[in-house]
Amino acid sequence: MTVTTPHIRKVPSAAWTVDDLDDLPDDGYRYEIFDGSLLVSPPAAMPHIAATVLLRDALHAQAPAHFKMIEGVGVFPDQRNFYIPDLVVAHVEVLKSRDRGIKPTDVLLAIEVVSPSNPSNDLFIKRKVYAQFDIPEYWVVDRRDLSLLVFRLADGSEYDLAAKVHPGDRWQSDWPFPLSIDPDQIFT
Repeated sequence: MTVTTPHIRKVPSAAWTVDDLDDLPDDGYRYEIFDGSLLVSPPAAMPHIAATVLLRDALHAQAPAHFKMIEGVGVFPDQRNFYIPDLVVAHVEVLKSRDRGIKPTDVLLAIEVVSPSNPSNDLFIKRKVYAQFDIPEYWVVDRRDLSLLVFRLADGSEYDLAAKVHPGDRWQSDWPFPLSIDPDQIFT
């Protein structure tokens, strides 16, 4: 008979840091750090995964070769903050990094698919944080009303809503490269 022991998580004595992530299990959960507090999310359900993959593919089909759509990469400005957007658009050079993730200055576009269990993380917390880190554009894919919200960085490190697009409408932009997206392409 084989006996297994559960993984014992080391809890830091102070605020969580990026280095503390090394002590967490590789168990399929998403571990992020918000101002020293640990955020844990369960693995995504298939509708969430489908929206991410379909949007990634739609962007990839239009992107010049020096742009990459990267899923699951950590974005960290400092040791007390570590976020994992569902999708990031960056220059191909970031793939050469040996760091745990990438710096916000390398992110041209961050995209989150709203989590049904905690939509405020994507709609408010991450929106505020990504703006403070000067990420130029932030998209939110919201399956609840089948919308794509496009936020652009404005003065004062806050986002302005540039567009709310529904299936049948088309979002066209030159940032981060010339693109055209109809949300019908990402909602199954």
